Amino acid sequence: MERTFNFQTTYSQWTQTQRSGPDPNATLYASEDGRAASLSAEECLFIVKSSGEPHVMTLQVLQALDVCREFRTLDEHVARVEATVPGLSGKRDDIRRVLEGLVQRKLFLGDDDFIARLRSGPARALPPMRAVFIRSCDRPERLAHLLATLCDYEQRHRAGRHYVLIDDSVAASHGNQQRDQLREFARTTRCKVSYIGKSESLKLVEKFEKTNPQAREAARGMLLRDAHPQSQRFGGGRSRNLALLLSAGARLALLDDDLRLPLRRPEFAGIGLDPDPDGSAHTRFYPSMEQALGSGTEIDEDPFELHLQACGQTLSACVNGRYGLTRNALRGLNLGRLDALKADARVVSTHHGSYGSSRSESTLWLYHGIDPAGREEFWRDRESYARNTQAHHILNSADRARVVEVPGFTPFALDNSVLLPCTNPVGRAEDSLGSALTHYCLPDSVSLELPVAIGHVQESLRKRFSHTQGATQPRVNDFLRDFVSQQFGVFKSEQPGQRLTFLSHVMRDLSRAPVKERIEILREFRRSVHAGIIDRLQRQFETTAAAPIYWQADVRAIVQANAKELLASNAAPRLAEWPADIDAAGCARALSGELNTIADACEHWPALWQYAAEQGDRLLTTL
Repeated sequence: MERTFNFQTTYSQWTQTQRSGPDPNATLYASEDGRAASLSAEECLFIVKSSGEPHVMTLQVLQALDVCREFRTLDEHVARVEATVPGLSGKRDDIRRVLEGLVQRKLFLGDDDFIARLRSGPARALPPMRAVFIRSCDRPERLAHLLATLCDYEQRHRAGRHYVLIDDSVAASHGNQQRDQLREFARTTRCKVSYIGKSESLKLVEKFEKTNPQAREAARGMLLRDAHPQSQRFGGGRSRNLALLLSAGARLALLDDDLRLPLRRPEFAGIGLDPDPDGSAHTRFYPSMEQALGSGTEIDEDPFELHLQACGQTLSACVNGRYGLTRNALRGLNLGRLDALKADARVVSTHHGSYGSSRSESTLWLYHGIDPAGREEFWRDRESYARNTQAHHILNSADRARVVEVPGFTPFALDNSVLLPCTNPVGRAEDSLGSALTHYCLPDSVSLELPVAIGHVQESLRKRFSHTQGATQPRVNDFLRDFVSQQFGVFKSEQPGQRLTFLSHVMRDLSRAPVKERIEILREFRRSVHAGIIDRLQRQFETTAAAPIYWQADVRAIVQANAKELLASNAAPRLAEWPADIDAAGCARALSGELNTIADACEHWPALWQYAAEQGDRLLTTL
């Protein structure tokens, strides 16, 4: 029987042993990804993933290919194969001849060829821009600051954009105040504006009910606060769903009321594209909000146009434009991990960093996801460290544009010309879940994070470190994101709406699993969360021997708290939004309720989105 396997082995980092460094002008090569099937004890058939071409080779040559996954010079590959593959010691000349033959057979890809392949796709005709949507909820003071910066933007760039305020306020006085603020903004800028409050949302839902009566309950749960069984939870996803329906068939920009322009370019920002899928953002700390808001340099061009030039465009067009890829940027990267870099990949959303308040409830990421220079600032002295653990005044941004498959934060611009999925209308991490659902529905699309940041000023200084010290409590949307991620690549339909329908069936299947199995799935999810935290922190601890003792003490405490939670095998596997006194059987019931609610949304969303796309601008003008 034929045995096949994925050609994706990852080896530990190889250290160059030659006295002189690699030639900076030499071509970098990486072996092509593919699949192999055994033909005999010594030979195999290798199918190149990118071209589908078959090649017969010895198992020793296959081993050599597997060793040469990273972009390096031919000399480096020769030395690595000699040191790694058994039986090849002292045969450097023979190894070189084989590797040169692999280059000729196009099983080794040169850096210039990779870049040319990435640049080979056509540009797209960009869809129209519908509006700038603002999510707001009971924060008129924050909204006033955002509108003031948008007023400055309009006076400077004369863009005349359409602004839509989606007001999810509970207090009627806040809703009235925010409606008045929008009207004053319209009088000042002469821009077209639309207000979507409680009554307008209800009117929109009633329109959907007339054409899709079977979607009545799902539409109300997705779009109306009072109709959802967990209406007391944070409702940012509800406003996101409204924005996606009101922009169906077009592009949109999305802002929260605690954001503010201008976009600023960090001092460390460079040019071009960073192809590293593990590349992380850079973080800087400031003693005051005023200093954080003044960090970097304000960009001169229209910030919306900066994003819209990329949003909806092919990655090829972006690389041929301002986000070019250089040969040196590929050095050391594994070719098999660059699958997202495809010429025809559509940039479905664009993102940015932030300056001011942190965008995260916890500051756990400061201990394992921070660049070396930022880490030195983070723990520089005990006094500043105590302040920095709260992340009140920071800058967090990429240093170059980078492709991200599943972003964790709110997008700035989205291409909604092809169906974008809904998200859970309630609960934190709704944008992160929306990103996972988008990648599930549109696996060949990507997101592009730009090396700019937007202001983020929350209404008060939040005590984030208290969320960091104890064991992490994963949320409902964290579980759903993980569950959706497990479905990546399972379904093959080209239609995103069909994929959502399939997903709804899988969710309902899990919701009907035996109680014992649902409990175990929740426990396994929580174990993976806590084990992942422990692993990342201990790796960071092992590589930072010079860290100050107060940083080390906090890392140990966080590891111990998560280890205790990891080993609590008999505890109820609750998610953060569920009651503190819930038992294991109650967790199983709660999980079924969460799954059925989001499954209903996924099942009916395609029809709602299609109706909204057919209506186009008329939906906004009739509200």
